[in-house]
Amino acid sequence: MIAEANAATPRSDTREPALIARALAGDRDAFGELYALHHPAVLAYVQRRVRNRQVAEDITGETFLNAWMKRGTFTYRGIGFVGWLITIARNKVIDHCKSAQRREFVVEDMLGFDEDLTVSTEDTVLINLDEELLLQALEQLRPPQREVLTRRFLMELSVLETARQMERSEGAVKTLQFRALAKLRSEYLGVAA
Repeated sequence: MIAEANAATPRSDTREPALIARALAGDRDAFGELYALHHPAVLAYVQRRVRNRQVAEDITGETFLNAWMKRGTFTYRGIGFVGWLITIARNKVIDHCKSAQRREFVVEDMLGFDEDLTVSTEDTVLINLDEELLLQALEQLRPPQREVLTRRFLMELSVLETARQMERSEGAVKTLQFRALAKLRSEYLGVAA
């Protein structure tokens, strides 16, 4: 069962809405299936930021634990369950970077700590505001455009990875991305496409 979930892509698994509903109701098995389905994407996202496999696995585990404990706060906002997990993971990475700054003896080479990830309080507030505006903007897009932008920019997947997960050609992904960005530019920035 877990092997099947790992092989499935989030888009091709039509059981996900039912799994989410069961998990939100407290069904641990359903949450386990969601874990198996989305663990690779969340781990890849975290690992790109901390560049240390062990730390990335720890943060990913904390992400899913936090998601389980706060499952009652999940609401569909256009980016789906994996987008919610990525948001939790992003906050865990920021927390990790802040705590790494406070440690007395930090050996950066051992931790694989990326100095570009140090975030000030002001930056954290701006990131959260930007994230909220982004979520509102994404809700205005058609579902395929929203999915492409979520995978490309929130999950930071390549065009090829996005195409495979969405079961589309790379050209179709590029076209959806271009049109979605053009719509966001014209409607939210007032820039003509």
